[in-house]
Amino acid sequence: RQIIVGYPDINGREEILKVHAANKNLDKDIDLGVIAKTTQGFTGADLENLLNEAALLAVRNGKKAITQQEIEEATIKVVMGAEKKSHIISDKDKMITAYHEAGHAVVSYFLPTQDPVHQISIIRRGMAAGYTMYLPNDDKGHVSKNQMLEQICSLLGGRAAEQLTQDDVCT
Repeated sequence: RQIIVGYPDINGREEILKVHAANKNLDKDIDLGVIAKTTQGFTGADLENLLNEAALLAVRNGKKAITQQEIEEATIKVVMGAEKKSHIISDKDKMITAYHEAGHAVVSYFLPTQDPVHQISIIRRGMAAGYTMYLPNDDKGHVSKNQMLEQICSLLGGRAAEQLTQDDVCT
């Protein structure tokens, strides 16, 4: 027998977050429904990891409760990996990364099927020199051809920005 367990939808993610938040001290401003909305594609284990990372960050920051700041940082850590604080980055590399990530964001802004940009960073995490994070409006069951083509355009926006500003492209 095979039992297929898909990724939880927004309601499932909220319920999973409630289970894992039960023994954690959350700030009164934390809305698990908003967290569920921003974590499309997360598994139950990812959501547990997110809250555990947020709790660790709160303790490190000397707080008695998990705040939105720790939730944001933990979400990025789960998605992108830990920040590479010891890695020295040249000003030229920072500039290239900034233009690249801005290219993704600008192109996405003008494409009607793309999710709004939530955050952009040029801080190295995992294998990425930077990232552009989007905030989905809703869970997507189907993806249209136009959405896929616009996503390709958005992804190539980083390369296009490099070409326009540097007369070259990078890895």
